Formats: sequence, C-alpha cells, structure tokens
Amino acid sequence: MEETKKKNNKKETIIAGTVGIIIGIAITCVVGLLLDFFAKSVGVARLKYGEEVVVTVAGKSIKASDIYEKVKKQNGLNLIMSDVDNIILDEMYQLTDKEKEEAKEQANYYLQMYAAQGYTQEAFFEAYGFANYDEFLKDIELQTKSSKYLYDYLEKNLEKGAVQKYYDEHKSEIETYDSEHVLVRITDTVTDEQALALINEILAKVNAGKTFEDIEKEYGDKIVHEELGFQGKDSNLEQAYIDGLVALEDNSYSKEPVKTSYGYHIIHRRETAKFEDLRETIIEKLSEDTLKNDKNISYKAFVELREEKNLEIFDKDLKKEYEDYLDKLNAPVDNNVTVGQ
Repeated sequence: MEETKKKNNKKETIIAGTVGIIIGIAITCVVGLLLDFFAKSVGVARLKYGEEVVVTVAGKSIKASDIYEKVKKQNGLNLIMSDVDNIILDEMYQLTDKEKEEAKEQANYYLQMYAAQGYTQEAFFEAYGFANYDEFLKDIELQTKSSKYLYDYLEKNLEKGAVQKYYDEHKSEIETYDSEHVLVRITDTVTDEQALALINEILAKVNAGKTFEDIEKEYGDKIVHEELGFQGKDSNLEQAYIDGLVALEDNSYSKEPVKTSYGYHIIHRRETAKFEDLRETIIEKLSEDTLKNDKNISYKAFVELREEKNLEIFDKDLKKEYEDYLDKLNAPVDNNVTVGQ
C-alpha cells in the first residue's frame, strides 16, 4: 500500500462488533430449536422431547438434551441469537448490489490481510469459527445490516430533516471523491527531473485515451497505480493531492502533474459521493454527544428492536440470563464500562 494514504477499504462502523449484539425476535421454543439441530446433525429420528441419542459408548448414551444443557451454560444465549440476528435483519434490510460488492471487498481484504501473516483461508475460517467463505461473507453482510439499523435508530432520534439540512448546509465541506492515481516516485535513483519527464510522457498517453490499467501494464514497477476510494478534504492525503482532486470534475484526469513529497501524480477523479453515501457520516456527526455520553447506546437500540418484535424466551435459564443483561444495561451510565453480549 502506498504511503500517501491509509486506504479506506470500508467506512468503519460507529459501533465495534455489532454482529456480537444479541438481537431477539419471537422464539417459539428455544430448546426445540437446538434439539432439532442436533437431531438433524446425527440423522436420528425425533423422539420424545430431548431424548434423541447422539452418542453411545461403554453401554451408556449421551442425549441431545445433555448437549443442549452444556452448550446453554457456556454460551447458549449468544449461540441461539446469532442465527436470530439474521432473521430479524433480513426482514428489515435488503442489501443493494453495491453494498453486496462492498461486503465482498471487505471479506477479501480480511483474507488477504491474514494471508500476508501466513494464514490459509481454511486456517482463517477454522480460527474464527466459519465453515467456509459463504458463511464468512454472510457474517460481513450481517455487520452491514446491523450498521444500517444503528444509523436508522440514531437518525430517528434526531430532529426531523436534520440530516438533509446538514448536508445542504455543509455539502462542500463533507463531500468525498472516489479517485485513483498514477505516481512516479522521486528516489535516490530517480531525480526530480527524470520523474517529471516520465510523468509527462505518461500524461500524454492518458490524454490520448490510455487507461491507468494500460499504463500499469506498460510501465510496470516504474510507476505506482493505486485506487484510493472515497477521500474528502479532511483525509490524511497530502494537501497538494487533495487540492488537485477537488479541482477536477467527475470522470476526469489531471491536466498537469501534481507534485507531493513522494513524487509526481496523475489523478483520475471517478465520482463524487451522493447524499445517501454521506448519510451515515452526517448522522454520526450529529449524534456525537449521544455516542460520547452513552457507550451502550447501540445495545439499547437493539433492546428497543427486540421489544418491537415481541421477544419471548421460554427457557427459564436463558430468560434469567437475558433479564440480568437488561438490568446491567439499564443501570446508571458509566462510560468506563461497556455492556455487551
């Protein structure tokens, strides 16, 4: 990755680990859910409630109900609710093609990052409890849906029309632009004059219709080609690059080379973020005080959602565990303590 910036592969959500948040929906029978799973897993017929035999050894047997009780004590509430998360969020949100593509990019980014540390995909999935790529991707998509709900919840608690109003009044300040660039570095072996001559040669070819992909194939390691994603005026890019980026129109290239401390660039501004692209950024900005004053706001948001969906838990132990969680969540706010599941 080029040192001119830290690439934003995906906008970080305002709440870390939203997938781990317990989300509830009407549960007809928690015990039955797990027992059905165990019965199907071992291919046994459904017998008297909880009496399915999973394993026999030395004349003794282990029943599905035995396994259920152990699982329940270890992490039962989270285990069950992880599947429930998908149910409730799938009902609320359908990801756009763009969001699905972004989820794939995020999943692939994680895999590439771990591959660089020596993990194979199989080792990564095993280490983090995923059966395969599709299951991992579904988890990333769930994070996206969780974030969408959290932003919707925060917006609901703002003054009506506040987000659109902020966008209209601060558009030029918060706009971001999707760009890519070609860089010819100035190094110990490449002088300023040589770098400038090469970038001007490349610029002439771009003006003649060559794409950056064509340039990359032709010049190889003599240049650097990067896609920077959406960056705004407050990004960590050098000011000269930002100024050159802002001055362009969408789908246009630098008319002249742009010089930074790294060398000479040709910038291609592809598109400008639309209102919907900036909506979450605005909501986060307008909700700063709420987020700062209550670190558990995300968990409280999902409590309200569960109430809307008429959550009922019939297993008495899980119900007690959930009620204890609610008591902690509703205790006086201590911003040094984050309540999570």
